[in-house]
Amino acid sequence: MRFEKGFTLIEMLMVIMILGVLMGMVTPRFMVVRENAKVAAMKMNLHNVQLVIETFHAEQGYYADDFYEDEYGWYFPGGIENEEIGKLPTNPWTGREMDPDEFNAEDYEEESDISNTVENGPNDIYGYCPGEIRYGVWDPPGTWYPTHYGLVGIQHSGVSVRDFDAEGEVLVFVLHN
Repeated sequence: MRFEKGFTLIEMLMVIMILGVLMGMVTPRFMVVRENAKVAAMKMNLHNVQLVIETFHAEQGYYADDFYEDEYGWYFPGGIENEEIGKLPTNPWTGREMDPDEFNAEDYEEESDISNTVENGPNDIYGYCPGEIRYGVWDPPGTWYPTHYGLVGIQHSGVSVRDFDAEGEVLVFVLHN
């Protein structure tokens, strides 16, 4: 009887099948981790934009209505006043630097709307492109400039970045003053 070294066809097929099952279990988890990393990058973008807004407020004494009229863009790193905007954050879903058009200015109806984090509330928004930032402001009656703002990031499905509380209720991620 002759013995040859090597694997039989059945053994090779079993190894391939086991590897396929393992890959099938790992791949969906990898996609979730990847999406969570993009959401974390979006939250970091919101924090960076908030720093720009607060720096602008400290130097100019007011909050701007939007990113165009009052030159928030100059306060991003590398910006030169009255000449060019600085380097805007990178959109986690496209991988490219954000455009000023991706900062969507909107007005709040009430001051309490700014910190509202409930599902279907004023900060639970739909219909934007992934990676965009909604800059909401509230102008009290009789004032020239907004006194409060809220920043909401948009995730992959075009809805507000959200988390869940201990009871499983949706909490919209909002940065505000």
